[in-house]
Amino acid sequence: MLTNYLKIAFRGFAKNKLTFFINLFGLSLGLWAAILIGLWIKSEFQVGKGLPEMDQVYQVMEHQSYGAEIFTTSSTPGILAEAMKESLSEVERAATYSWTEPNLFVSGDNKIKLQGFYAGEDYLHIMQFPFQYGAREKALTDKSHIVLTESAAIKLFGKADAIGESVELVSNEGRELYIVQGVLADLGGNVNSKFEYIIPFKVMFDKPYNEWLKYWGNNGPSTIVKLQKGTDSEAFSASIKDFILKKKQADNQGSNVALFVFPKSELYLHGSWKDGNLQEGRIKTVKLFAMIGFFILIIACINFMNLSTSKSQKRAKEVGVRKVSGADKASLIYQFLSESVLITLCSGFLALIFVQSTLPIFNNLTGKQLEIPYADGFFWLQFVGVLAFTGLIAGSYPAFYLSGTKVVSVFKNHLKGSKNVVMARKGLVLFQFILATGMIVSTVVIFKQINYALSQNLGYEKDQLLSVNLEGDLFEKYEIFKARLESNPEIESVSRVSHSMLGRNSNTGDVNWEGKDPDFTALFERFPVDYDFLETMGMKLIEGEDFSREKGSDSTQSVIINRRALELITQNNSELRTLSIGGESRQIIGVVEDFHFQSFHESMQPAFMLLDPSFSFNSYVRVKPGQMQSTLGFIQSVAEELNPLFPFSYQFMDENYARLYQDDVRLRDLAKYFSILTILISCLGLMGLSAHVAEQKTKEIGIRKVLGASTFSILKVINKEFIAIVAISIMIGSGLAFWLMQDWLQGYAYRIEFEWWFIPLAAAVILGIALLTVITQSLKAARSNPVNAIKAE
Repeated sequence: MLTNYLKIAFRGFAKNKLTFFINLFGLSLGLWAAILIGLWIKSEFQVGKGLPEMDQVYQVMEHQSYGAEIFTTSSTPGILAEAMKESLSEVERAATYSWTEPNLFVSGDNKIKLQGFYAGEDYLHIMQFPFQYGAREKALTDKSHIVLTESAAIKLFGKADAIGESVELVSNEGRELYIVQGVLADLGGNVNSKFEYIIPFKVMFDKPYNEWLKYWGNNGPSTIVKLQKGTDSEAFSASIKDFILKKKQADNQGSNVALFVFPKSELYLHGSWKDGNLQEGRIKTVKLFAMIGFFILIIACINFMNLSTSKSQKRAKEVGVRKVSGADKASLIYQFLSESVLITLCSGFLALIFVQSTLPIFNNLTGKQLEIPYADGFFWLQFVGVLAFTGLIAGSYPAFYLSGTKVVSVFKNHLKGSKNVVMARKGLVLFQFILATGMIVSTVVIFKQINYALSQNLGYEKDQLLSVNLEGDLFEKYEIFKARLESNPEIESVSRVSHSMLGRNSNTGDVNWEGKDPDFTALFERFPVDYDFLETMGMKLIEGEDFSREKGSDSTQSVIINRRALELITQNNSELRTLSIGGESRQIIGVVEDFHFQSFHESMQPAFMLLDPSFSFNSYVRVKPGQMQSTLGFIQSVAEELNPLFPFSYQFMDENYARLYQDDVRLRDLAKYFSILTILISCLGLMGLSAHVAEQKTKEIGIRKVLGASTFSILKVINKEFIAIVAISIMIGSGLAFWLMQDWLQGYAYRIEFEWWFIPLAAAVILGIALLTVITQSLKAARSNPVNAIKAE
């Protein structure tokens, strides 16, 4: 029986080559998109998961209240972990860990920069990364220990088993010797923040300039805890809400901090807060692309349904003969379903070829290292499940429709597409183009918003600005470095700051002024800078003056603030020009125009600058327009001469700023390509249907041509219903896109308006492509010999 079904199916494919090609290629494209998106979604859900006992691991978070705003952060006091472990019975283990940073490591002749962080002794017992070599119990127990990843060990020592090997960390402070006590298996894509080394947190904690880590009022590192099995995390969060407040009250201080814990495994996808309320976060993007993948696959299935039912008249006699010969409805249903499943199987394996060949491009777009898990049985089970679902969805309607054909109608030649079938077919085409229109409009909005964020005036000039890290001897020799660079006529200015200009780096709520409400606290961003900072960054002074070398008191008595800070402190006194920062009174000598140190997702925040270059390891070099490439070699030669041990490294600030929108840019690019794919699949179906309509109207077209009808009038006959459907889909799809994009734009504090021309642009694209598709098929019929058309009929 199955062999017979297959024979009939292959004969049908050979007889209707265009329909077969459209179904095969359309389903292949749909499955291709679904598999790519499925691999990406799977990798997103794997981040933060897969390690033992992760259901007991929680990130300690802070809600910090500043007036009506609540700022949520994972930055905590450096002494929090030990205090929680000592005083809270629910805490089985706790560890403090720092932010990730690059450092230079030297082993023999190898000089390698690695990314890593400092972490408490319990860290690797909480985050149980698999050890390739060494023992978890010994790692990080001594200040001389270091843990490396397998790839880092190979880079440094040429081998993975590096236990007992020594390596030097070289920094501005000199050289520190460490002994390798553990080598971790490479982490793959299951961690959000990539690292290559871990050093005991006590090394960082005991540095003399890190005294601030010992105070409850200061934040910086993060805290992670492993709770006792069975602990209610919500009840635990409620119990630690005032933990820091109680510690500070012991020193007669208040606190605006409320502690809580959040599952570490959920932080990547769900860890987003606004004014203290949990938001959807990254999971919103995952849901969006899951929906896109599903709809692309459904569009491909719709093509199959439409083309199969449109060919019903051609297959009606086959059904009638088989029914007269004794075939029942069930066997006919199996026949048509087997055809759709067969096409789907062929499409599935063709889609795998597409996926394999395009994965490098897709990985580049997404920043992932995805691959098809050929050896994973569960993947093949899912793959077969998707194929079965697609085959049944694509073939179900044609199967039940064709199997229900009445024998009498067939042999009386009364079989015509019923009104319900035609309406269903038009409805499916309408649905396709609603999705296509919605995706185009959404893509236009995303493009405009991202380009708006990347091209706006930031309050400083990011173009022609170079960031050079003051590593090793370069920090001590900064004045020489600056003088040498500024002697080059192609370099306008050089300065330094202890801030990256990219996101929150250093901030304080300990800012007071005359008339300030004692219950009000604002979070100010802190920028310790050197001379010429405003000039180098291209910031605009709207009041007062810059720090001056002629005024030695600037370093202890003066401050420069941004416009937002001025508005905040002068609400009740417009003449006020004095601030207290950390208990020290400072005169406001200048006000700069607001500048963005965060992405446009965030609103403008108050900020101040102090003349304090003691920890300003970020230098900025302003190069004259058009001279960047020719000047880079000069800057490199000076840096390497003054600092021969460290390899020269630099970054362009415009590229650094663009990285703030890395996820948004990926969303933009993926939306663009999937929009094109949606249109392509939709137009494949439209091409098949228009060819079928032209075929159905063969006799009508012939008679019209004999009676003198023009090619244009014949095109109108064939095209009018399709153009009407596309026009309606544009109206509905645009409305849906407007609603969805308004919600998406709410994620930006600074955003574009949804402009009227977005919809006509999408309409022009959709109508243009649809017309081109339909007219191509219609012209064949319109230009055919009418005598042949009438004879054929």
